[in-house]
Amino acid sequence: MGREGCAVVPFPGKIRSLLSEYRNFELVWGAMRLILRRMQVVFQTKKQIEAFRKKLPELLCPRCGAAHTLVRHGYRRRFRTPTDYRICAWRIRCKPRANGSGCGHTPSIRLGDCIPYRYFTSKQLWAFIRTLPKAPSIKAAWERIGSPLWLDTAYRLHRRLILCQSALRTAWCARAPPPKIKAGTPLFQVFAHLKEVFGSRNPISAYQVAFQKSFLAMV
Repeated sequence: MGREGCAVVPFPGKIRSLLSEYRNFELVWGAMRLILRRMQVVFQTKKQIEAFRKKLPELLCPRCGAAHTLVRHGYRRRFRTPTDYRICAWRIRCKPRANGSGCGHTPSIRLGDCIPYRYFTSKQLWAFIRTLPKAPSIKAAWERIGSPLWLDTAYRLHRRLILCQSALRTAWCARAPPPKIKAGTPLFQVFAHLKEVFGSRNPISAYQVAFQKSFLAMV
């Protein structure tokens, strides 16, 4: 206390320093919370998924950041082929608690072979992509891979691949420069770059695991 009973106020410079340290702390802590809230959603094997589901209580909700609220919440099933009906994703729920934590968000985790909201796998998509440069038309490429889906799906898929070029190029250039080859149209050059970065076995699945997003995502 001062002589007249007033609290001693630090010098303005000291106040600025304290505020600066506080803001830096808030920025660092906010960044740490964002990192901790990032949740892996694409995995290579079911064994990895089961190991991830066992440690859900230790994780933070990717939406609200609440702790100890994530629980298992069933499955998502769909037809991969007209006769193959199986689990395509494992659901998780941020369960609301009595103390107000928990937002009810239900994210899903999946294998790299699964493409969200599509009725074909990454292997089927890669077969279509590999066939496109060799086929005389989109229709011929779709028929060669023997897909049971309608031909309209092939045309919509081709348009989607064209729209995704920018996002795909940006992601792959961060991994490796594009190959110096003449692969025809720009879309075929993107396919050649994909093979260069992730190999030819199942590069679409490898891409989804590496970048944690759908191969057909626009951003």
